[in-house]
Amino acid sequence: MASPLPQLSAELRAGLAPVLPLLGGLPQDERRTRLAQALGLPPGGSLTAHALLVRFALPDTAPHGDVWPVLVDLLRTAVQQTAPPWTLSIDGVLDASHAAVGNPQTTVLPPRIALSFALTGALTLVTGVTVRDGVSLVLSLPSDAPDAATLAFRADGVDVGLSDSELLKLLVPGGLVLKGRLGVTLDKTGWRLEGGGKGKGIAVPLKGTPSGLRAPSLYVSARDGGLRLDASFGASLLGLADATVDGVGLEVRPAGGGYTVTPVPPNGVGLALSLGPAKGGGFLSEQDGQYRGALSLSLGVVEVRAFGILDTRPVSVLVSMSAEFTPAIELGLAFTLNAVGGLLGIGRALDRAGLAQVVQSGHLDDLLFPADAAAAAPRILASLGAVFPARSGSTVVGPMFRVGWGRPVSFLTADVGVVLELPSGVVGILGRLRVALPAPQAPILDLRASVAGVVDAANGLVEINANLAGSRLLTASIEGGLALRIKSGQDATFILSAGGFHPRFTPPAGFPTPKRLTIPIADSPLLRIVFSGYFALTPGTVQAGAELSAVIGSRSTGVSGRLSFDALVRWEPSFGVMLDLAGSFALRVSGATLCSVGLRVHVDGPTPCWHVAGRASVSILFFDVSFPFDEHWNCTGEAKAPPPPDVCRLLEQALDDPHSWEPVLPDGARTMVSLRADDAAAGGRLLHPLGRLRFSQRTVPLDVPVVRFGPGRLPAPPPKFSVKVTFAAGAGSAQPVQEDFARADFFDLTDDEKLTQPAFERLRSGSELTPPASATTARSHSVAVEYETKWLGGPVSTPAASWVISDAALTAALPFGAVGRSLVHALANRYVNPSIKPVLKERTYAVVETGTLKEAAGFLRSATFTEATAQLKTVSGRSALHQIVPAYEVRP
Repeated sequence: MASPLPQLSAELRAGLAPVLPLLGGLPQDERRTRLAQALGLPPGGSLTAHALLVRFALPDTAPHGDVWPVLVDLLRTAVQQTAPPWTLSIDGVLDASHAAVGNPQTTVLPPRIALSFALTGALTLVTGVTVRDGVSLVLSLPSDAPDAATLAFRADGVDVGLSDSELLKLLVPGGLVLKGRLGVTLDKTGWRLEGGGKGKGIAVPLKGTPSGLRAPSLYVSARDGGLRLDASFGASLLGLADATVDGVGLEVRPAGGGYTVTPVPPNGVGLALSLGPAKGGGFLSEQDGQYRGALSLSLGVVEVRAFGILDTRPVSVLVSMSAEFTPAIELGLAFTLNAVGGLLGIGRALDRAGLAQVVQSGHLDDLLFPADAAAAAPRILASLGAVFPARSGSTVVGPMFRVGWGRPVSFLTADVGVVLELPSGVVGILGRLRVALPAPQAPILDLRASVAGVVDAANGLVEINANLAGSRLLTASIEGGLALRIKSGQDATFILSAGGFHPRFTPPAGFPTPKRLTIPIADSPLLRIVFSGYFALTPGTVQAGAELSAVIGSRSTGVSGRLSFDALVRWEPSFGVMLDLAGSFALRVSGATLCSVGLRVHVDGPTPCWHVAGRASVSILFFDVSFPFDEHWNCTGEAKAPPPPDVCRLLEQALDDPHSWEPVLPDGARTMVSLRADDAAAGGRLLHPLGRLRFSQRTVPLDVPVVRFGPGRLPAPPPKFSVKVTFAAGAGSAQPVQEDFARADFFDLTDDEKLTQPAFERLRSGSELTPPASATTARSHSVAVEYETKWLGGPVSTPAASWVISDAALTAALPFGAVGRSLVHALANRYVNPSIKPVLKERTYAVVETGTLKEAAGFLRSATFTEATAQLKTVSGRSALHQIVPAYEVRP
């Protein structure tokens, strides 16, 4: 079985380090043998493409039934049969190929090994599937952090030729060959393949298609130990109609130590016709009990589009309809109503991850007003099914509209949709904005922004995702994305990212990493200049970074350069910046590097000192020079912190603030009556007879040592702040109340801890008081019960004076009235229902051994991360052997 990636990192380093100093003086045959041994190839094995692919591809780390193991096995089978040319390069260390192993460029391994393995030339995997431009595997293996090792796989020229059925011959006379690329990345979180989608499999990004095809797509998925390749596209049918084909493809199955290929006919077909003034078309497909259909019909001034999905197991219905007006309806002030629509799903729900994926892929128009509904019907239906999956008992419904602005044409258009999920109350907001100047037909600036958001009030969650796919300034494309998450409660957080994160920051699970903000300044075969960047904001960090890369000529012959920086900003005890700079330059001829220059710089300052450290390297032909540097200057000492704030005074102000006090009812209590505050003292609050009194403030957490308050530090030892609130003479009982506090505002955290530890934590903020039981000596207030007599009908008579019923008579009459005879009065729980016991367990934290993640002896589990940290600080000299994790991550 192949080694996991961190273990592979350690094995390669252990094998290469002692062999590098010896390779330079060995004959070519012995050099190949020693290099094969150093790379960990089987004893007696030769340095071949098949052996290297088996060593580096790590197919066994993917789950069974995934696409990646089958792709690796296809590659190994094809390589074993054809033995294609290959190259192996360890950046700045060693170059090798099928023909020779070069002299080592250095005898000492760098901290980060950048290893590239590439297959060159065309490689036929099976009949109909060919890799034209070879395959590359790039491993990044840092020695100081093996868990940060990554493996990237690329096949940039994959040709898939589909069967020559009679239908395909009519639609694509020259033969249907789709050209795409495959990309896979492996890190500590697992495999990630480029593309996405649910149901069909992994979307293969396409690079070339036969002329005449519209909206082509190709999916690859695992099927019965092999692969299934499905294609969808639109084409012209004999010039009389437009046809859309879905599901045509190939099935690759293992057989007799190899693979067989079986053609797959389409499972869905659509046609678009033009008959007189009415133009339209439809689409219908069936698969595994699910029916999908689309309709587009133009009747002059109105164009109607509809998409529907009907599931039979379980039963659910999803329908999306829209109507576009030509010309648009005038609303005044240069505004127009261009289209209206709506969505209804019975037995359907809103999927947040699917919505984020649609935004990142640039296909949000599939959910609003698609531009080419007939040709892109399969993709639109797939997007609708992914964003609104089947869920029994759930319903989604919402309107959509398109508004334009501008004269003489609408150069600004906005699509807006609001989707409500019932009964959960989750609201989905969909939006697209296009600014096309000076006109949509020939824009110089074409800005297209897709925005999707989810508001879940019940769980205190707000999520927003945005993407600039398809935007362009002149001929330069503009790409990038934005993501925002605001969450309250036990796992409260705030994260804003435009273009991604700092390399050392790990975003929370489920958070979509936005695309880098990228602008190709120049993009031609002989000159390519690309700028990219990111900005992120979390409660404990401000992150920013950018990269400028340039290639003049080709990658094998030409000049390439790169400049980049990653910055982390801190605000306390004074303003400071941690900045990582990197730059490189290389001159290559026919794939060989004639000279190269590299520079890595780390800058930290300005307090207590300006600190610069890094390494510079120069390589010319066979000569390599590398030197480190580490300098300090302008050391003024630690910045003087502002005077410690008077937290006690601020806490007293919170006690006096009426907003900190709130009368609340116990869970399940019925109000029975409403209280009127006419007789309450000025500024006072009325307390219901069944109620409790809650005091809660957000100034400072209580009963925990507080090191700092905002930018100011508190005097040592760290003080604890406590507030005790009771009724008169200490009567009644009190329970603690918790609120969310930002840990970086009250505790000393390093930059790494701000990146990795919880940003918010629920800590004690006050108390909830339950009044004592009423005593017989308690003060009471009596109100007279008066009655008056009115005559209904009969001769007019002077009304009698009001009369007062005695307390004894009222007490005797109450059981026979409407209230006393009602069922609510007879129940024992007429005032307070039994409280509902929580189903989910409260989150706890444990101290574990770093190497095994097993719970360490001598530590208690803590309700908060802060309490667990306090326990770990009591262990002198051994804290590095332990770490804090949520209890569910503890290994038995």
